[in-house]
Amino acid sequence: MAPRDTYSEAISKLNSLESNSQVRQRFIKDGANFEGLIPQMREWCRECGYNMTDIDRLNAIHISGSKGKGSTSAFIFSILSQYLNLNGKRQEDEQMTKLGLYTSPHLHTIRERIRLRTTAEELFSSTVISEELFGRYYLQVWESLQMEKKSRLERPSFFKFVTLTALHTFLQEGVDTAIVEVGVGGEYDSTNVLHRPSVCAITSLGLDHTDVLGKTIEEIAWHKSGILKEGCPAYTVEQSPDIMVALRRRAAERNVCLQVISRHPDIDIMPLGLAGDFQKINASLAIAVAADHLRQMGYLDVPHDIMDAPLPEKFRRGLSDASWPGRCETRWKNGVAWCLDGAHTVESIQLVGAWFASKIQQDSLAERILIFNQQTRDAVKLLHDLRQAICTSTGSQSNWKPFSHIFFCTNIAWSKDKTFGSEQMSMMDSGKPVGDLQIQHRLAEFWKSMPGERDSEVTVVRTVEEAINSTRRLFSETRNKGTPQLSLITGSLHLVGSASEVLGSSNEPLV
Repeated sequence: MAPRDTYSEAISKLNSLESNSQVRQRFIKDGANFEGLIPQMREWCRECGYNMTDIDRLNAIHISGSKGKGSTSAFIFSILSQYLNLNGKRQEDEQMTKLGLYTSPHLHTIRERIRLRTTAEELFSSTVISEELFGRYYLQVWESLQMEKKSRLERPSFFKFVTLTALHTFLQEGVDTAIVEVGVGGEYDSTNVLHRPSVCAITSLGLDHTDVLGKTIEEIAWHKSGILKEGCPAYTVEQSPDIMVALRRRAAERNVCLQVISRHPDIDIMPLGLAGDFQKINASLAIAVAADHLRQMGYLDVPHDIMDAPLPEKFRRGLSDASWPGRCETRWKNGVAWCLDGAHTVESIQLVGAWFASKIQQDSLAERILIFNQQTRDAVKLLHDLRQAICTSTGSQSNWKPFSHIFFCTNIAWSKDKTFGSEQMSMMDSGKPVGDLQIQHRLAEFWKSMPGERDSEVTVVRTVEEAINSTRRLFSETRNKGTPQLSLITGSLHLVGSASEVLGSSNEPLV
């Protein structure tokens, strides 16, 4: 079978599995046997030919949290890449030769969730595994689990199967360090099959996935800290007092020394590859985690007091070279600054509001347009908090209009496509119909109900392409006036993925 045919078959089989939203809906309706989830993952690993000692060979770095876990993982991935195939002072002869990165969700293709890196010079975009590798390893896992003999409920769900594919890929490809981001929670997440991780880290916590993890911050913290393992170094960032109490209690139960990281003193005087002031604490956490891991791997030149000492050049380079598309990303096209962020929680949308406000403050005369969607969460609250964060961060009154035009659309990229493509099927979380645009019309009505927005230019369109083309037309009408133009696209990582596709990959130089 040709590689492309193998890949197409893998995607077809992937889309036949129970989706994340279907799993959550079933859990909510029927209850969940959470206690059996990790033992089941171990059994599936055994069916694939791996025991826990094999999994330990990955020297995994395990990252949980509510916001910033993907960015922190990207920072670590970039820092560690600076040490690949270099003459670090090892206690053994072999070097760290190949890194793996497992994250979720994805912007364009499922393959983005599984990345491999062998040199620091590789562009982040080139670390995505090939169609050939994904197809081969996915189908190998499918056959090992004898999926055709299993009923739908006996099969691993979408996320669990992709996790198994990632682990299989890393082990087959000889990865000697894998950075693994938790999907949902931690305690019962499929990634918690990791038996003896090298380092664990918990990023900033907030209320997320409350339908599964619980309604209180203490319940959320309990789940997120479920990745802590006895004998494994653990790090977190400064959290609110109630969260810290919950985390320290959990760490004590598991005999873990949980270290709390503050912003590194060098962070404010050096460039970071990821935009946004909030990335500074993520970068600081990444420094502590990467340093601990490197010392465990035998790189003796990494200082133990790294959080108080000047950063080594390799760390600086790693932080400045880090890339994480779709998060506080600015693309320049025909003089328009397209600001993209896949924020989809209350905490993250507030940070995006502050980030976009900083753009406004750089040029208060800029014409501004919003493109927004969120299909599965409390979209109205997210929209409210986004607007409030922009007003607060710019010091504006609540009846100030942060945007001249607002577009609400679905996550569907192209107008010519009436259905989602095979890869986009895996990006549909809610399972709710989008054809009637009920959510978008509800958001439009809500926006007009906010102070000062009754006569605002609010438009509902079906696709991201329509929203972007409408924005381009509006901007073209004022371009001759020399007015700076900003467009914020946010509310869903899937929306940002589609927007990125419509905008294209090229980026004008910033002058």
